[in-house]
Amino acid sequence: MRVLVINPALVRLHSLGACEQDRLRNIDTLRRLGHTVHVLTGWMPYQSVDEVQRFYAQRQIDSTLSPIGGGHGPSRWLKLAQWDGMAWEYASPAFLDAVRRALAAFQPDRVWCHGSYLWAPALAALRSGVPAVVRSVNYEPMQLLHENRRSPRDMMRYLGKAAGERHAASATVLAAITPAEVDIYRQIAPTANVVLLPLQTLPDVLRSPRPQPARSPLRVFFMGASYNVAHNRRALRFILDDLVPLIRAQAPGEFVFHIFGSKVPADLAERAADDVRFDGYVPDLDASLETMDIALAPSLAGVGMQQKVFEPLCRAFPTVTHARALAGYAFEPGVHVLTAEDAAGYAAHLLSLREPQRRAALSQQAAAQTAQLFSQAAMDARVSALMEA
Repeated sequence: MRVLVINPALVRLHSLGACEQDRLRNIDTLRRLGHTVHVLTGWMPYQSVDEVQRFYAQRQIDSTLSPIGGGHGPSRWLKLAQWDGMAWEYASPAFLDAVRRALAAFQPDRVWCHGSYLWAPALAALRSGVPAVVRSVNYEPMQLLHENRRSPRDMMRYLGKAAGERHAASATVLAAITPAEVDIYRQIAPTANVVLLPLQTLPDVLRSPRPQPARSPLRVFFMGASYNVAHNRRALRFILDDLVPLIRAQAPGEFVFHIFGSKVPADLAERAADDVRFDGYVPDLDASLETMDIALAPSLAGVGMQQKVFEPLCRAFPTVTHARALAGYAFEPGVHVLTAEDAAGYAAHLLSLREPQRRAALSQQAAAQTAQLFSQAAMDARVSALMEA
């Protein structure tokens, strides 16, 4: 098939986030499955067109670049779903003109819009008679609520996002990223054709069960890509304010907490200690993780499929997180993963993981379950079925 992939602009060309990696892996998967792919996308204001063109050319991705954003003219406010600024960038007349030109020039059999706020290009494809896939990476209104913002501006965005999600659900196929998200879309749009498609990068990080030697101190890591993100900051404050003091009181010297990720606020970075280390951005993540023992992911907020939860599970780490972070995937607490509600629960689980046999059992079960759920064969089968749906 000929597939026109419409992607949001990549924010970071040299340090891709989980959603950006998912977009690129989707292109690789479609091409590997035998489809011919053309990409329509934009660029950020701080990027040059040449820079973005080189990025795609180096990956041998056939692409067309179009400016995004349509200002704040009166036409934006005519449709509730356009009140969301992210949606308006790709619903503006200029970008929709680019969509129509790409449809005419490429003559696709399918259009794939990566992000539920790309509902407008999906609707444009449907009006042209081309089946459209919308790939959702999180349910946008819930993401906004989890950031705990309630200003009039953000409530307008919330209303716009909620309307946009209903438009996204009218696509030929809506590919939700978690079982919990599948349930949400089926509630708001009972007739929608909703399927499940996990993060497509997870097959790359699947690992065998990890050796669990008896050693002390045990190295515990939290993997937040950037602490500019509000829910990552909240999780880090929880670790520093609530969890670390409990561990110091109950098991002094037996754990060292490693914080991965950039842009840690200065007031938090100042709290580095012998048992709290800020590793920052790690260029060779594989090598750094090989020295770790336990994954910690206190998901206090955030929606979608959080890589800081699922990548450690795929890497067969004994993992401690909140039950909500599993987002409906078939991981049984106490068997594949440990879940907790508060600092006392997290501390109790960490103390139990001083026992190597306990860590080994969790590692083995996590490896087996993630191999079943997120293997490359399982992922390819989902994409193939989706393209035929």
